[in-house]
Amino acid sequence: MTDKILDSSVERAQQFLAMQRKRSLFFSNDGLFGDPAWELLLEIYIATEQHQCVSKSDLLGKLSTTDTIASRWITVFSNHDFITRCGKHDADCICMTDHARAQCVAYLDAAMDL
Repeated sequence: MTDKILDSSVERAQQFLAMQRKRSLFFSNDGLFGDPAWELLLEIYIATEQHQCVSKSDLLGKLSTTDTIASRWITVFSNHDFITRCGKHDADCICMTDHARAQCVAYLDAAMDL
């Protein structure tokens, strides 16, 4: 049995990422229209909901920003307890904390009403 709210929240997160990446085809993603923090958070959220830990190096390869900027955001997310190291995986693997996950679910659920 699946949870329809979580399924639709993951779908919405994937749609947001797709829209952002499509936008970069028309408008430069060089900082003026880029949103690396949001893109990173959504990637971590999707991986967490799919019960996957994601390595920092895999994340960096998916993002439309520099590794330096993405690494800084990973540090900020860690400092704000949005992400944590995955239990039995190596230190490079991260997932979203329960608190940040709940915030994402609430936001994505609310965004579905727009």
